[in-house]
Amino acid sequence: VLDSAYVGSNIKLYVPADKSAGLQTKTKVKFHYNDLNGAVYFPGNVDPSGMCFSWNDPDLTLSKGGKTYKSGKAPIAPVGQSVTYQANSGGVVTLLTIKTVRGSSEVGALFLTVDEKKGTIKAMNNDPDHEHSCYGKAMFDGKTKYMSIKGRGNSTWVFPKKPYNITFYDDATYDGKDGVKMVKGVKAKKWSLVANHLDASLLRNKIAMDLADNLGIGMKTRFMDVWLNGTFLGNYLVTPKNDYNTADNGYALENDNYIDADSFMLPGMFEIGTIPGVTVLGSGYNNRIAIKDVGDTAKANGLTSKEIEKHFLKAWAAVEDFSSEEYQQYFDMDSWAKLYLMYEVAKTYDAYAGSLLMHRDGLSENDKLIAGPAWDYDIAFGRTLHKFFVGISEPMQLNAEGWYVDHIGADLSNQPISLLQELHKHQSFRDHVAKIYNEYEWAFKDCAANVDRQKALLRDSALMNNERWLTNNLCADYVVAPNTMRAIGTGKYKLNYQITTTWDDYVANLKEWCTKRTMWLSDHT
Repeated sequence: VLDSAYVGSNIKLYVPADKSAGLQTKTKVKFHYNDLNGAVYFPGNVDPSGMCFSWNDPDLTLSKGGKTYKSGKAPIAPVGQSVTYQANSGGVVTLLTIKTVRGSSEVGALFLTVDEKKGTIKAMNNDPDHEHSCYGKAMFDGKTKYMSIKGRGNSTWVFPKKPYNITFYDDATYDGKDGVKMVKGVKAKKWSLVANHLDASLLRNKIAMDLADNLGIGMKTRFMDVWLNGTFLGNYLVTPKNDYNTADNGYALENDNYIDADSFMLPGMFEIGTIPGVTVLGSGYNNRIAIKDVGDTAKANGLTSKEIEKHFLKAWAAVEDFSSEEYQQYFDMDSWAKLYLMYEVAKTYDAYAGSLLMHRDGLSENDKLIAGPAWDYDIAFGRTLHKFFVGISEPMQLNAEGWYVDHIGADLSNQPISLLQELHKHQSFRDHVAKIYNEYEWAFKDCAANVDRQKALLRDSALMNNERWLTNNLCADYVVAPNTMRAIGTGKYKLNYQITTTWDDYVANLKEWCTKRTMWLSDHT
């Protein structure tokens, strides 16, 4: 956001009438200063040639090459280049350098405009509990819809690029919710903007969620470049909110690592938070099941949290009886085998740190717990937290070899640390995992090819996101990044990584992981 203390802080973009369509009517575009250097950001479908800067301050002039420009006449730089002006405001002279950046033509633009009289953006961004919402309109794909926006996420909320949830409404009363298509073929009232700030490639969640969609336990997604009140927020992965399709007579659950007001504990599971001084991104409650949502019909019929807990604990007891196959009466074998394989191919940190979602679509004895949708894979595919990671060696998580889920927490306790571990102790479940992998081997092997497809689509928008957030500077101090080591592993499964911090190299390293990890799984399943 422009700092009013800077000379030229009230400079805006002047858009000629014949250039305005691509920017969406009545939408402002601002630029950001960092030590009087900045950038102006455009969607990929905009031709910015002929656009100029304008301002209201009568004492401000911009000069370049001996020529002084009036408001609305100072040209912006061509795409990918910078222009430097001498700014004179009441005798105070400084240099302003402003770069013109444009996103990918295949990436959609989402313009959010909120009325801050109904709640400020600052208050929303400073609310760790995500109770504060802003209200306004969203413009995308030629549509304008009423919406509210608020923060989302736990660990990701502490970073400067914020994740958000959006809810759409019928009208300006913001009362009746409205289902909207943001992704082809999907209509939902609530959507999530996934920031991917910890993943410099921006691609990990997309690759994982496309795989999950191919497996039948995922959601369709798309990348969008997002502006809020004219300020470029960056590139986001847009997805339906992960409980958007809770069955009317069912409910959605999450094996979470944060205490929720409506949650219960799994007996016999090791709790990481009991280790003195150890936390998992601020929490160690990996043994909790949170009730995320209950369907309208189930609510109306009086379904209680205690009844949900009672059913799940019966299912859990069946899992813990390794002499019996009764657990199959509670768990949908196909979906849980698929989710198990998702965690194996990605070696995700969140295999025991939360984000394990499930749902039950009815309340009869025949209605089983279904795994999914797959969620939260930004710290995965060879990229992990090291300062907070406990119970497994870094090489086990960082290389493309070995069975992963069973080893989680092995250095901590003989008790399980993930419910997936207990399922996998059943030979029948292990057999089903092998069956599912062989059936869907094509989908796992397609991950590497999908990296190439997404790279071609996203590249310019990813570079624009990096211009905004300097994400290529995220390094091994907080996250163990593939670029910090040249080769990991052995034999044909060795990961040969690029070690320079460019977006293309981050993407190349992700493809290398997908290639070698699926190679290992195919050889050992």
